[in-house]
Amino acid sequence: MTSTRCSILASAVFVVGATLSTTLASAQSSTAIAEGLFRDGKKLLDEKRYSEACPKFEESAHLEPSSGVELALGLCYEAIGKTASAWGAYETAVSLARRDGRKDRERAATAKANALEPKLAHATIDVPADVAQLPGLVVKEDNVVMGSAAWKNAPIDPGAHALEVTATNKKPWSTSFTIDPATPKTITVPPLEDAPQIVLQQAGGGGNIVIIREQPSAGTPFRTIAIASLSVGLASLVAGSILGGIALSDAGDAHTGCPTKTCSNQKAVSENDTAGTLADWSTALFITSGVLVATSVVMFFIHPSSNASRAASAALRPIVMPGFLGMAGAF
Repeated sequence: MTSTRCSILASAVFVVGATLSTTLASAQSSTAIAEGLFRDGKKLLDEKRYSEACPKFEESAHLEPSSGVELALGLCYEAIGKTASAWGAYETAVSLARRDGRKDRERAATAKANALEPKLAHATIDVPADVAQLPGLVVKEDNVVMGSAAWKNAPIDPGAHALEVTATNKKPWSTSFTIDPATPKTITVPPLEDAPQIVLQQAGGGGNIVIIREQPSAGTPFRTIAIASLSVGLASLVAGSILGGIALSDAGDAHTGCPTKTCSNQKAVSENDTAGTLADWSTALFITSGVLVATSVVMFFIHPSSNASRAASAALRPIVMPGFLGMAGAF
Protein backbone atom coordinates (compact mmCIF):
# COMPACT_ATOMS: atom_id res chain seq x y z
CA MET A 1 0.00 0.00 0.00
CA THR A 2 2.83 2.38 0.93
CA SER A 3 4.58 1.63 -2.35
CA THR A 4 1.43 2.38 -4.33
CA ARG A 5 0.93 5.70 -2.54
CA CYS A 6 4.53 6.67 -3.22
CA SER A 7 4.10 5.84 -6.90
CA ILE A 8 0.94 7.98 -7.09
CA LEU A 9 2.68 10.86 -5.31
CA ALA A 10 5.68 10.62 -7.63
CA SER A 11 3.40 10.64 -10.67
CA ALA A 12 1.53 13.70 -9.38
CA VAL A 13 4.80 15.55 -8.75
CA PHE A 14 5.98 14.66 -12.25
CA VAL A 15 2.75 15.89 -13.87
CA VAL A 16 2.79 19.17 -11.92
CA GLY A 17 6.46 19.69 -12.74
CA ALA A 18 5.89 19.00 -16.44
CA THR A 19 2.93 21.40 -16.50
CA LEU A 20 4.92 24.15 -14.83
CA SER A 21 7.84 23.60 -17.21
CA THR A 22 5.53 23.82 -20.22
CA THR A 23 3.88 26.97 -18.86
CA LEU A 24 7.23 28.64 -18.17
CA ALA A 25 8.53 27.69 -21.61
CA SER A 26 5.40 29.11 -23.23
CA ALA A 27 5.71 32.34 -21.24
CA GLN A 28 9.37 32.68 -22.18
CA SER A 29 8.50 32.09 -25.83
CA SER A 30 5.77 34.78 -25.74
CA THR A 31 8.17 37.22 -24.09
CA ALA A 32 10.81 36.57 -26.73
CA ILE A 33 8.32 37.02 -29.58
CA ALA A 34 6.96 40.21 -28.01
CA GLU A 35 10.46 41.62 -27.64
CA GLY A 36 11.28 40.78 -31.26
CA LEU A 37 8.10 42.48 -32.47
CA PHE A 38 8.86 45.54 -30.34
CA ARG A 39 12.35 45.87 -31.83
CA ASP A 40 11.01 45.47 -35.36
CA GLY A 41 8.36 48.09 -34.65
CA LYS A 42 10.91 50.49 -33.15
CA LYS A 43 13.08 50.21 -36.27
CA LEU A 44 10.08 50.85 -38.54
CA LEU A 45 8.99 53.77 -36.35
CA ASP A 46 12.45 55.36 -36.65
CA GLU A 47 12.14 54.95 -40.43
CA LYS A 48 8.68 56.60 -40.31
CA ARG A 49 7.06 53.50 -41.78
CA TYR A 50 4.12 53.92 -39.43
CA SER A 51 1.58 51.69 -41.17
CA GLU A 52 4.00 48.78 -40.78
CA ALA A 53 5.18 49.68 -37.29
CA CYS A 54 1.78 49.96 -35.57
CA PRO A 55 0.74 46.29 -36.12
CA LYS A 56 4.09 45.18 -34.68
CA PHE A 57 3.50 47.17 -31.50
CA GLU A 58 -0.12 46.00 -31.29
CA GLU A 59 0.86 42.33 -31.36
CA SER A 60 3.74 42.89 -28.97
CA ALA A 61 1.38 44.57 -26.49
CA HIS A 62 -1.06 41.68 -26.87
CA LEU A 63 1.61 39.10 -26.04
CA GLU A 64 3.44 41.03 -23.32
CA PRO A 65 1.83 44.29 -22.10
CA SER A 66 4.37 46.86 -20.96
CA SER A 67 4.61 50.61 -20.56
CA GLY A 68 7.39 50.77 -23.16
CA VAL A 69 5.43 49.12 -25.95
CA GLU A 70 2.26 51.11 -25.13
CA LEU A 71 4.22 54.35 -25.23
CA ALA A 72 5.69 53.39 -28.61
CA LEU A 73 2.24 52.36 -29.85
CA GLY A 74 0.88 55.76 -28.83
CA LEU A 75 3.61 57.51 -30.80
CA CYS A 76 2.83 55.35 -33.83
CA TYR A 77 -0.92 55.98 -33.65
CA GLU A 78 -0.41 59.71 -33.23
CA ALA A 79 1.83 59.80 -36.30
CA ILE A 80 -0.95 58.37 -38.51
CA GLY A 81 -3.65 60.62 -37.07
CA LYS A 82 -5.40 58.07 -34.83
CA THR A 83 -5.53 60.50 -31.94
CA ALA A 84 -8.06 58.65 -29.76
CA SER A 85 -6.17 55.37 -30.10
CA ALA A 86 -2.91 57.18 -29.30
CA TRP A 87 -4.41 58.82 -26.20
CA GLY A 88 -5.70 55.44 -25.01
CA ALA A 89 -2.25 53.88 -25.49
CA TYR A 90 -0.62 56.71 -23.52
CA GLU A 91 -3.09 56.27 -20.66
CA THR A 92 -2.42 52.52 -20.62
CA ALA A 93 1.32 53.25 -20.56
CA VAL A 94 0.81 55.52 -17.52
CA SER A 95 -0.95 52.72 -15.61
CA LEU A 96 1.63 50.07 -16.51
CA ALA A 97 4.55 52.38 -15.72
CA ARG A 98 3.02 53.20 -12.33
CA ARG A 99 2.57 49.46 -11.68
CA ASP A 100 6.20 48.74 -12.57
CA GLY A 101 7.64 51.73 -10.74
CA ARG A 102 8.94 53.32 -13.96
CA LYS A 103 8.65 56.99 -13.04
CA ASP A 104 10.42 58.10 -16.24
CA ARG A 105 7.91 56.36 -18.49
CA GLU A 106 5.00 57.48 -16.33
CA ARG A 107 6.04 61.13 -16.72
CA ALA A 108 6.61 60.78 -20.47
CA ALA A 109 3.27 59.03 -21.09
CA THR A 110 1.38 61.49 -18.87
CA ALA A 111 2.85 64.45 -20.75
CA LYS A 112 1.90 62.93 -24.12
CA ALA A 113 -1.65 62.11 -22.97
CA ASN A 114 -2.22 65.59 -21.49
CA ALA A 115 -0.94 67.29 -24.66
CA LEU A 116 -3.17 65.17 -26.90
CA GLU A 117 -6.40 65.27 -24.89
CA PRO A 118 -7.57 68.76 -26.02
CA LYS A 119 -7.23 67.66 -29.65
CA LEU A 120 -9.46 64.59 -29.36
CA ALA A 121 -12.55 64.19 -31.52
CA HIS A 122 -15.70 62.94 -29.80
CA ALA A 123 -18.80 61.05 -30.91
CA THR A 124 -22.12 60.33 -29.23
CA ILE A 125 -24.30 57.35 -30.11
CA ASP A 126 -27.83 58.50 -29.33
CA VAL A 127 -29.78 55.34 -28.47
CA PRO A 128 -33.48 56.03 -27.65
CA ALA A 129 -34.71 54.61 -24.36
CA ASP A 130 -37.07 52.12 -26.03
CA VAL A 131 -34.21 50.81 -28.18
CA ALA A 132 -31.79 50.69 -25.25
CA GLN A 133 -34.21 48.42 -23.38
CA LEU A 134 -34.55 45.87 -26.19
CA PRO A 135 -33.53 42.29 -25.29
CA GLY A 136 -30.19 41.26 -26.74
CA LEU A 137 -29.22 44.78 -27.81
CA VAL A 138 -25.67 44.98 -29.20
CA VAL A 139 -24.06 48.20 -30.45
CA LYS A 140 -20.89 47.77 -32.49
CA GLU A 141 -18.59 50.54 -33.69
CA ASP A 142 -16.09 49.32 -36.28
CA ASN A 143 -17.04 45.76 -35.25
CA VAL A 144 -16.15 46.45 -31.60
CA VAL A 145 -18.94 46.09 -29.01
CA MET A 146 -19.65 49.41 -27.28
CA GLY A 147 -21.14 49.34 -23.79
CA SER A 148 -23.67 52.00 -22.82
CA ALA A 149 -20.99 53.93 -20.92
CA ALA A 150 -19.16 54.53 -24.21
CA TRP A 151 -22.20 55.92 -26.07
CA LYS A 152 -21.89 59.48 -24.76
CA ASN A 153 -19.15 61.86 -25.90
CA ALA A 154 -16.54 59.12 -26.32
CA PRO A 155 -13.11 59.87 -27.86
CA ILE A 156 -12.89 58.55 -31.41
CA ASP A 157 -10.31 58.56 -34.18
CA PRO A 158 -10.92 60.97 -37.07
CA GLY A 159 -11.96 59.40 -40.37
CA ALA A 160 -14.56 56.89 -41.57
CA HIS A 161 -16.39 54.55 -39.19
CA ALA A 162 -19.21 52.00 -39.27
CA LEU A 163 -21.98 51.50 -36.71
CA GLU A 164 -24.19 48.41 -36.39
CA VAL A 165 -27.07 47.82 -33.97
CA THR A 166 -28.75 44.45 -33.46
CA ALA A 167 -31.36 43.09 -31.06
CA THR A 168 -33.38 39.92 -30.59
CA ASN A 169 -36.23 39.56 -33.11
CA LYS A 170 -35.30 42.87 -34.78
CA LYS A 171 -33.83 43.72 -38.15
CA PRO A 172 -30.17 44.83 -37.92
CA TRP A 173 -29.55 48.53 -38.49
CA SER A 174 -26.25 49.92 -39.71
CA THR A 175 -24.78 53.16 -40.97
CA SER A 176 -21.43 54.74 -41.79
CA PHE A 177 -20.18 58.13 -40.68
CA THR A 178 -17.10 60.31 -40.86
CA ILE A 179 -15.45 62.08 -37.93
CA ASP A 180 -14.04 65.58 -38.30
CA PRO A 181 -11.47 66.37 -35.57
CA ALA A 182 -12.92 69.84 -35.06
CA THR A 183 -16.63 68.94 -34.80
CA PRO A 184 -18.32 66.61 -32.30
CA LYS A 185 -20.57 64.03 -33.98
CA THR A 186 -23.90 62.56 -32.89
CA ILE A 187 -25.27 59.42 -34.53
CA THR A 188 -28.93 58.76 -33.77
CA VAL A 189 -30.14 55.17 -33.77
CA PRO A 190 -33.72 54.87 -35.12
CA PRO A 191 -36.37 52.45 -33.77
CA LEU A 192 -35.49 48.95 -34.96
CA GLU A 193 -37.98 47.23 -37.24
CA ASP A 194 -39.43 43.84 -36.37
CA ALA A 195 -37.80 40.93 -38.17
CA PRO A 196 -39.99 38.83 -40.50
CA GLN A 197 -41.40 35.71 -38.87
CA ILE A 198 -42.71 32.28 -39.73
CA VAL A 199 -45.66 30.97 -37.75
CA LEU A 200 -46.25 27.23 -37.33
CA GLN A 201 -49.63 26.10 -36.04
CA GLN A 202 -50.56 22.54 -35.23
CA ALA A 203 -53.22 21.08 -37.51
CA GLY A 204 -56.73 20.91 -36.07
CA GLY A 205 -56.45 24.18 -34.16
CA GLY A 206 -55.02 22.64 -30.99
CA GLY A 207 -51.66 22.77 -29.31
CA ASN A 208 -49.09 25.54 -29.23
CA ILE A 209 -48.14 28.05 -31.90
CA VAL A 210 -44.41 28.07 -32.60
CA ILE A 211 -42.96 31.37 -33.85
CA ILE A 212 -39.60 31.35 -35.62
CA ARG A 213 -38.14 34.71 -36.53
CA GLU A 214 -35.89 35.24 -39.52
CA GLN A 215 -33.69 38.08 -40.73
CA PRO A 216 -33.33 37.55 -44.49
CA SER A 217 -31.20 39.91 -46.51
CA ALA A 218 -30.83 40.59 -50.19
CA GLY A 219 -27.28 39.29 -50.16
CA THR A 220 -27.85 35.89 -48.57
CA PRO A 221 -25.98 32.98 -50.16
CA PHE A 222 -29.28 31.10 -50.52
CA ARG A 223 -30.56 33.59 -53.07
CA THR A 224 -27.27 33.48 -54.95
CA ILE A 225 -27.50 29.68 -55.08
CA ALA A 226 -31.13 29.92 -56.15
CA ILE A 227 -30.27 32.26 -59.03
CA ALA A 228 -27.39 30.03 -60.11
CA SER A 229 -29.61 26.95 -59.87
CA LEU A 230 -32.32 28.62 -61.97
CA SER A 231 -29.79 29.70 -64.60
CA VAL A 232 -28.29 26.22 -64.91
CA GLY A 233 -31.78 24.70 -64.95
CA LEU A 234 -32.92 26.91 -67.82
CA ALA A 235 -29.69 26.21 -69.71
CA SER A 236 -30.28 22.47 -69.22
CA LEU A 237 -33.83 22.88 -70.51
CA VAL A 238 -32.60 24.61 -73.68
CA ALA A 239 -29.84 22.04 -74.20
CA GLY A 240 -32.29 19.18 -73.65
CA SER A 241 -34.70 20.65 -76.19
CA ILE A 242 -31.94 21.01 -78.79
CA LEU A 243 -30.68 17.47 -78.25
CA GLY A 244 -34.25 16.16 -78.33
CA GLY A 245 -34.84 17.84 -81.69
CA ILE A 246 -31.61 16.40 -83.12
CA ALA A 247 -32.54 12.95 -81.76
CA LEU A 248 -35.95 13.09 -83.45
CA SER A 249 -34.35 14.18 -86.72
CA ASP A 250 -31.78 11.35 -86.62
CA ALA A 251 -34.47 8.85 -85.70
CA GLY A 252 -36.55 10.00 -88.70
CA ASP A 253 -33.58 9.63 -91.06
CA ALA A 254 -32.81 6.19 -89.63
CA HIS A 255 -36.42 5.09 -90.13
CA THR A 256 -36.37 6.35 -93.74
CA GLY A 257 -33.18 4.45 -94.51
CA CYS A 258 -34.27 1.34 -92.64
CA PRO A 259 -38.06 1.09 -92.14
CA THR A 260 -37.95 -2.50 -90.85
CA LYS A 261 -36.46 -3.91 -87.63
CA THR A 262 -33.77 -5.88 -89.48
CA CYS A 263 -31.53 -3.62 -91.49
CA SER A 264 -28.21 -3.88 -93.29
CA ASN A 265 -27.89 -0.14 -93.93
CA GLN A 266 -24.96 0.78 -91.69
CA LYS A 267 -25.62 4.49 -92.03
CA ALA A 268 -29.20 4.04 -90.85
CA VAL A 269 -28.05 1.85 -87.97
CA SER A 270 -25.49 4.48 -86.94
CA GLU A 271 -28.10 7.25 -87.12
CA ASN A 272 -30.46 5.17 -85.00
CA ASP A 273 -27.78 4.60 -82.34
CA THR A 274 -26.92 8.31 -82.30
CA ALA A 275 -30.60 9.19 -81.97
CA GLY A 276 -30.91 6.86 -78.98
CA THR A 277 -27.88 8.36 -77.26
CA LEU A 278 -29.08 11.92 -77.87
CA ALA A 279 -32.54 10.99 -76.60
CA ASP A 280 -31.02 9.66 -73.38
CA TRP A 281 -29.02 12.86 -72.89
CA SER A 282 -32.08 14.96 -73.67
CA THR A 283 -34.12 13.09 -71.07
CA ALA A 284 -31.38 13.49 -68.46
CA LEU A 285 -31.13 17.23 -69.13
CA PHE A 286 -34.90 17.64 -68.86
CA ILE A 287 -34.88 15.88 -65.48
CA THR A 288 -31.92 17.95 -64.31
CA SER A 289 -33.56 21.19 -65.39
CA GLY A 290 -36.76 20.26 -63.55
CA VAL A 291 -34.89 19.54 -60.31
CA LEU A 292 -32.81 22.73 -60.51
CA VAL A 293 -35.75 24.98 -61.33
CA ALA A 294 -37.82 23.46 -58.52
CA THR A 295 -34.90 23.90 -56.09
CA SER A 296 -34.45 27.55 -57.04
CA VAL A 297 -38.16 28.28 -56.62
CA VAL A 298 -38.18 26.69 -53.16
CA MET A 299 -35.10 28.69 -52.09
CA PHE A 300 -36.65 31.94 -53.33
CA PHE A 301 -39.74 31.31 -51.21
CA ILE A 302 -37.80 30.26 -48.12
CA HIS A 303 -35.35 33.18 -48.30
CA PRO A 304 -37.20 36.19 -49.76
CA SER A 305 -35.37 39.50 -50.12
CA SER A 306 -38.06 41.84 -51.35
CA ASN A 307 -41.57 42.81 -50.33
CA ALA A 308 -42.95 41.08 -53.41
CA SER A 309 -41.28 37.78 -52.64
CA ARG A 310 -42.33 38.02 -48.99
CA ALA A 311 -45.91 38.60 -50.09
CA ALA A 312 -45.69 35.60 -52.40
CA SER A 313 -44.36 33.43 -49.59
CA ALA A 314 -47.04 34.64 -47.18
CA ALA A 315 -49.46 32.01 -48.46
CA LEU A 316 -49.91 29.13 -46.06
CA ARG A 317 -48.10 25.95 -46.93
CA PRO A 318 -48.07 22.53 -45.27
CA ILE A 319 -45.26 21.57 -42.90
CA VAL A 320 -44.60 17.89 -42.28
CA MET A 321 -42.06 16.94 -39.59
CA PRO A 322 -41.59 13.91 -37.35
CA GLY A 323 -44.43 14.06 -34.83
CA PHE A 324 -45.82 17.30 -36.28
CA LEU A 325 -48.29 18.25 -39.00
CA GLY A 326 -49.20 21.86 -39.52
CA MET A 327 -49.30 24.90 -41.74
CA ALA A 328 -46.69 27.64 -42.16
CA GLY A 329 -46.58 31.08 -43.66
CA ALA A 330 -44.47 34.23 -43.49
CA PHE A 331 -46.20 37.34 -42.15
